[in-house]
Amino acid sequence: MERAYQLSRDPAYFLMAVFFALLTTGLPAVLGQPRFLPLNQAVVLTIFVAIAVRRGDIRSGLAIVYLWLGVSMALLMVLTWFVPEQMEQAIDNGFMQRAMTSEWYFARSPLPAGIVEQPLAGIVEIAGILLGSLLTGGLVGAWFLMRMANLAAFSAGHLLGIFGNPLLIFIALPVWSILEIIGAGGLVVVLAEPLLSGRFALGSWFQRRKRLLALFGMIFGLGLLAEAVLPAFWHFHS
Repeated sequence: MERAYQLSRDPAYFLMAVFFALLTTGLPAVLGQPRFLPLNQAVVLTIFVAIAVRRGDIRSGLAIVYLWLGVSMALLMVLTWFVPEQMEQAIDNGFMQRAMTSEWYFARSPLPAGIVEQPLAGIVEIAGILLGSLLTGGLVGAWFLMRMANLAAFSAGHLLGIFGNPLLIFIALPVWSILEIIGAGGLVVVLAEPLLSGRFALGSWFQRRKRLLALFGMIFGLGLLAEAVLPAFWHFHS
């Protein structure tokens, strides 16, 4: 018996996601549009997530988010490495962000935009990912997610340009950024499900998804804890 066709399991669906991740990241980045970059990414990413989640296919929704994040972050890192001055225009306060990232890593200054230095901004970001995803079907959460991922990729690309060695990616992209992005990406998909699927019985939804919520919430929380503790020790060059 033939299995029913599902668009969210079709390889073409994932190939199209890669194409749009490149397009929605590369075009605003090259044009130097810091407001349009995360908004453009978030809107199109939410559409792709909705295609999977509306069919009850959480696994494909998660796969799309992580594929999108991997492609878009890799592109931003490469662009920042090779054309840093152009990429400064694509990130809010890009010039200062590059300078403060260098000061943090090499001069042991506070981590720029860290949760310890800017707790209110951190709380807003957490609320945007959690409540924003639940109340808008993932759209607001995706905006905060892409903003976080873009900033991490921009900072990592800047450090990689200084290091001159792509093998140092896991130093340039710190463990707390990786954990926060993984955790936030999962939360956006799971929390978007009630609105995207049209099933608003939050009690039954919570019972079905509580393990995923706990898993991604724990990963995100570990990332925040690591961000509060590790930056002072994350220096591997004299």
